[in-house]
Amino acid sequence: MRKILAILLAVTLLIALAGSAVAAKDNDSRIQALEKRLQKLEIKAAHNKIDFGGDLRIEAHTITGEVPDYYDGMILQNIMVNTMFFHSATGNLPMTELGAFDYSQVQNQIMDNYGDYQFWVNNFDFNTTFPAGMQSLLTDMAVAQGMDPGTMTEADWAAVQNGAMQMMMVPGVFQSGYKTDNDILYTTRLRLNMHAMVASNVSFNGRMSMYKPWGASTQTGVFNGQAGTMNTDANWPGTPGDANLKVERAFFSWNNLAGQPMYLSLGRRPSTAGPPLNMRQDEPRGGTPMGSIIDFQFDGATFGYSLSDKTELRACYGLGYESQYGNGSLLQRPADRLKDASFFGFNIDAWNTPEMLVQTTIARAFNITDGFNGFVIMPNDPVTGNPMPGPIVTRYSPSANLGDFDLASILLQRRDGPIDWFICGNWSKSRPDEGVTTPFGGLLADPLATAESQTGSMVYLGARMNFNEEKTKVGLEWNKGSQYWFNFAPAQDDLIAPKTSTRGTVIEAYLTHRVNHKFMIKVAYIDYSYDYSGSGWHVGAPQDLDSAQVLGFPTYKNAAKLSLGFTAKF
Repeated sequence: MRKILAILLAVTLLIALAGSAVAAKDNDSRIQALEKRLQKLEIKAAHNKIDFGGDLRIEAHTITGEVPDYYDGMILQNIMVNTMFFHSATGNLPMTELGAFDYSQVQNQIMDNYGDYQFWVNNFDFNTTFPAGMQSLLTDMAVAQGMDPGTMTEADWAAVQNGAMQMMMVPGVFQSGYKTDNDILYTTRLRLNMHAMVASNVSFNGRMSMYKPWGASTQTGVFNGQAGTMNTDANWPGTPGDANLKVERAFFSWNNLAGQPMYLSLGRRPSTAGPPLNMRQDEPRGGTPMGSIIDFQFDGATFGYSLSDKTELRACYGLGYESQYGNGSLLQRPADRLKDASFFGFNIDAWNTPEMLVQTTIARAFNITDGFNGFVIMPNDPVTGNPMPGPIVTRYSPSANLGDFDLASILLQRRDGPIDWFICGNWSKSRPDEGVTTPFGGLLADPLATAESQTGSMVYLGARMNFNEEKTKVGLEWNKGSQYWFNFAPAQDDLIAPKTSTRGTVIEAYLTHRVNHKFMIKVAYIDYSYDYSGSGWHVGAPQDLDSAQVLGFPTYKNAAKLSLGFTAKF
């Protein structure tokens, strides 16, 4: 009996031990499975720290335009430079026995001494050779007219210079006006938005964008006088270029500093598509500054303080041009390098509710250069006027600090019943450095003129009617800029040219319809009527386009664009 009990006890113990082993094995399996599931959740949570979204827009455009009569400034520049070579080589003026300008003598001199001409042109410098050669040429012309250079007034010299310009208007300089058109132009724009909470009071925001025309990759285009035809940090991806994704925005915001309603934001700024430009796109506010004066990609910082849930003050800093790093002047003497071009200003949301926005932007640009770093294909050498040897991509670098520039704007935007409307006033003032000029000109002054402070203004009005439970919206906008109006808006998405930069009148009409919340159709028509040349440029003097003017490049007198677009958000 005892043996039987012992055997039964042993069997029971073995079964218990086996069961424990099986249970332990099952527990291990369940633990491993749970660990795998937790690991997947941790990985997913890590991935979900960044929220992605964006939109894809496909558009078709028809663009027409009219170029007025003008005098080709590049041809005239080339004639002037070549005449200086003739004068320096012969000591004579290229004149006939009857006292008429004879450009064939200049051409023959170049053909017979082409090696000397090439050497002379290769060493020709706008800041030294050009003024010296021009002064020597004008002096001999004054003497030929019986004038005494020692007693001539500034007005006398200006008259001689004007006479020289008129004398060199040989056949080929004058260009008759003509019409232009692009029957169909398709574009694709892709924007990828990113957002992440780094900490309870630190957030990250970014946007990568691609914007290109169909059938082309033209990030480096041929310069045609429009600001958008240069590939710079300031305007991409606001103008169509190539299929590369570019970092349009990338910044973090450190909120609730010291437990107060303050924040600090650093990085590539949300500085494009600010109010009221977002209304015509049927989008939320896209940028901090007023889009009517700043639609410009730049890196910088913002310090903000919320006075209330409706009022916010922001102090903003931006760097438009880094003069040393990457520009070959890092180790040059201070006197031999340019100063950085920077921006500082205030953006004040005086009253911001869904029904009304009152905003003002006040800014100053310091040490503005004659352009910004970028790539471009120049058809002509801007110094000599000679044609460039083929479509060579050139890295453009600024050559001078021209001075400072002030900008200010104020906006009233309201929602009254089914109507959204706004009125926006804008002001600009140039503050040129004395005696500074470049081949393209000084601050709102021509190359051979003395730059003086100039004031400009622009008025911008718009209204939009909402129908069909706000699925359908019809809008009309109008803006008019004065002769010396200028703003920083090269990133404005207008294809022809930034409409808010126009020295003249622009009328835009549009209709948007949301098929559903995330899919929209837009039809738009925009018409430009230019009064003065140089819209969007801070170098060179604006010229009245009602009569033929000397222009470095052809410019529009009138232009129009009809567009059909589809936008899908995700």
